[in-house]
Amino acid sequence: MDALKHASNMICQLRTSTLSPKNYYALYIFTSEQLRHLEAYLFEEKQKGKRMSELYELVQYAGNILPRMYLLITVGSVYIKTGEAPAKEVLRDLIEMCRGVQHPTRGLFLRNYLSEMTKDKLPDLGSPDPEKHGTVEDSIDFILQNFTEMNKLWVRMQHSGLVKDLVKREAEREELKVLVGKNLARLSQLDGVDLTRYSELVLPSVVEQIVNCKDTIAQQYLMECLIQVFPDEFHLRSLEVILTTCGQLQPNVDLKAIVVSLIDRLANFAQRGPGSANGEEVADSGSGGILADIPIFNIFFQNISEVIEKRPKMPLEDQLSLQVSLVNLCLRCYPSQHQYVDKVLDSVSTLLESKVANKEENSEFSVDLNKPSCVKQLLKLLNMPLEYYKNILTTLELENYEKVMKYLSYSNRKRLAIDIVKNVMENATVVPEPEQVIKLLNRIQPLIRPEEEEDDTHQDKEEFEEEQNLVASLVHLFRHEDSEKQFAIYVIVRKQFGAGGVKRIQHTLIPLIFRVLQLAQKLRAQHEAEDEAWLQTGSKLFKFLYETVNALAGTNTLPELCLRLFLQCAQAASLCDFERIAYQFLTQAFQLYENELTDSKQQFRAMSLIIASLQSMTCFTEENYDTLITKTAQYSSKLLKKADQCRAVYACSHLFWTTEDGYRDGKKVLECLQKSLKIANDAMENHVQLFVELLNQYLYYFEAKNEAILVKFIDGLLVLINTHLNSLDKNDPTINHYQNTIAYLKMKKATDPERYSEISHFN
Repeated sequence: MDALKHASNMICQLRTSTLSPKNYYALYIFTSEQLRHLEAYLFEEKQKGKRMSELYELVQYAGNILPRMYLLITVGSVYIKTGEAPAKEVLRDLIEMCRGVQHPTRGLFLRNYLSEMTKDKLPDLGSPDPEKHGTVEDSIDFILQNFTEMNKLWVRMQHSGLVKDLVKREAEREELKVLVGKNLARLSQLDGVDLTRYSELVLPSVVEQIVNCKDTIAQQYLMECLIQVFPDEFHLRSLEVILTTCGQLQPNVDLKAIVVSLIDRLANFAQRGPGSANGEEVADSGSGGILADIPIFNIFFQNISEVIEKRPKMPLEDQLSLQVSLVNLCLRCYPSQHQYVDKVLDSVSTLLESKVANKEENSEFSVDLNKPSCVKQLLKLLNMPLEYYKNILTTLELENYEKVMKYLSYSNRKRLAIDIVKNVMENATVVPEPEQVIKLLNRIQPLIRPEEEEDDTHQDKEEFEEEQNLVASLVHLFRHEDSEKQFAIYVIVRKQFGAGGVKRIQHTLIPLIFRVLQLAQKLRAQHEAEDEAWLQTGSKLFKFLYETVNALAGTNTLPELCLRLFLQCAQAASLCDFERIAYQFLTQAFQLYENELTDSKQQFRAMSLIIASLQSMTCFTEENYDTLITKTAQYSSKLLKKADQCRAVYACSHLFWTTEDGYRDGKKVLECLQKSLKIANDAMENHVQLFVELLNQYLYYFEAKNEAILVKFIDGLLVLINTHLNSLDKNDPTINHYQNTIAYLKMKKATDPERYSEISHFN
């Protein structure tokens, strides 16, 4: 009696109304810990022969209801534990008796104490004598009743007090919500709560209470708690009930968080499979596997559409977040069902279209599509298929992808376009069909074409070049075995890239040119020179090249590069035996040289390239070849610097002395060398170096048995060099060059004395 008296006095402290819920909770914890000692003491008394039924009756005479109920629960716990009375009878009695405390805070903690004290005494599977002590259904009924009453008390807290303290009360309720949620956790921990009992007993009662309480905070928390505490398979089998409940919640409930959480959990579960352990994926998760009999996607899609339709004031970012989770479900549960993702994209496109229409009508529901949170969800929505499928060809099958893209701003579409290109490059995805190429290029339009929103003034040059190089790299992955389709792809690419403006085409057209050249050489190797089909195809290819390089040259930005491209195409045409076409390319190169190249260094480099290109080409008739090399020699002799003139003119000599079967004119060679010598003699600097270079040229032709190159010319040049050699600094590289040449002469004289014996003017 003393123990009960002191316990009653202690419990009376819980009757206070002055403490905040947080401080009351601390007092409750201390009190419940002390009552545990009382419970242990009472159990010991039972071992000594004390009857719990007498104590159970006795404590009901306590003067105040709160101490009475705490003591009744404590004694009742021992009463059940000792088996002196059937558990179901005591539990039913306790749950009814607790109705006597209706103060929100006190009643909430009292019922929490009831839940804690009876959690290990609830009838469950394996409990002895179910008929006497109770069944799983009795435990479910007990917990559900306690849950219902606790939720009512918790909701009532919202309406007790002044309106000005509303925010404070909401914060206090948030602190106490876990007390209510423990009941749902307790239900999920019962071994006897299988799918059938969950569907028939637990879920209907829980959702009924959630809907009927009509409280935003309660509905938000309890729905999230319901999803978290029960097994995923239960949710799969009761999906429509949960989603229907979501549609009946208060307007201010954040449905996005609830539905997204549910979708993500089910996506993970479906991918793992019910028999997997430690998160290992099952092999057949790709097509729905274990969920073949449950149309998860259709259920979610329909309910999400209804939720969005019924809640026009739901923030756009929340609506998009729901769609993002739906795409996540599609990718993880139905990776081969691309139409599901496309269906979601179509839904998003329709949604955004309606938002734009509302904005134009100045509707109260108009939204800003460029809001960062909205943009984030849209980018996530569009990037998810890229990241999951890896293969861009799968993403290209999504017909509604571009419909969603168009609602992004230029800068965000550009970000997405870069992600798309990087995806193609990182996975080295070959795009074989012209239709696929068109789709891909349409999706990366912000990188290909200039737009009104593009800000040239603040664009980083290096960043721009990096972007364009990425786009240009795509050309190497546009490949098809059929040459006709391959060329059709290049025509498509040329049209798209050509619209990019001056800044872009100087990066993007160049790799295209080389890919077409490669195609031309491949086709030439497969056909005879006189093959009619090859002649038509080859002409078409080189016409394409001619127009493309001309377009690039027309920008007047990269004349030297364009000249190189003309020469490259001319060489390719020569290898393919297209004389007329090669001549046209060289003509364009000369015009470009004449009209655009004004810097002396550029001119010398250009002439060196022209000479080298002509020397390798064998397709010309003697008349055409003579015209070209004569023109080259004329340009060479008109270079600004004497040293450049000299080197270009002696380089031209090789154009008059090609292969044994080719064009050879020894006299013209001599004329070029003598003209070079005269120019070198007139040079004010480096003339000795030029003399040595010319000596090597003479020796080359002498060894090649050019009859016009006589020993006297070589001797005369040796005398001239020796005369000027002393004027050079001893560290001048020209001396070393000359000594190497003399060493070569001595070697040749030793090995071929008959031919080289007449050359005598060297030491």
